[in-house]
Amino acid sequence: RYKISADPTVEEVKKLCTALRRNAKDERVLLHYNGHGVPLPTTNGEVWVFNRSYTQYIPLSIYDLQIWMGTPSIFVFDCSAAELIVSSFKTFAKHREKEQDQAGAGQGSNPTQAGDENNPSPNPYYKECILLAACASNEILPTNPDLPA
Repeated sequence: RYKISADPTVEEVKKLCTALRRNAKDERVLLHYNGHGVPLPTTNGEVWVFNRSYTQYIPLSIYDLQIWMGTPSIFVFDCSAAELIVSSFKTFAKHREKEQDQAGAGQGSNPTQAGDENNPSPNPYYKECILLAACASNEILPTNPDLPA
């Protein structure tokens, strides 16, 4: 099963990702971010989507995307400077796992136990994510007006 979402807003991305994760249960979910023609990812861990009226770009945090996608997941970052996204993803994942370990130690709970159906992965294990980046942080994807993006 797949769902195409051309030029989504932040709200549409959230709705789509949470629905895919809920339906996939423990299966791997694939997200392909096509960032051709949009601003470069930020060093703060953001990619760009449109606002509701398609008049300006709005930042979408990879931190939020991690929550919405859960684990296991595959992320394809098909944009210029894609390595920036991978670096941010790894930083956010390490931060989350450290927080979860501290919370689990304080409460005596298992940080990897499954959640309920409303939150299938309350303590996701981000090593279950596969990240594919189109290029390094200092590279721009080639463009050709005779070819599709």
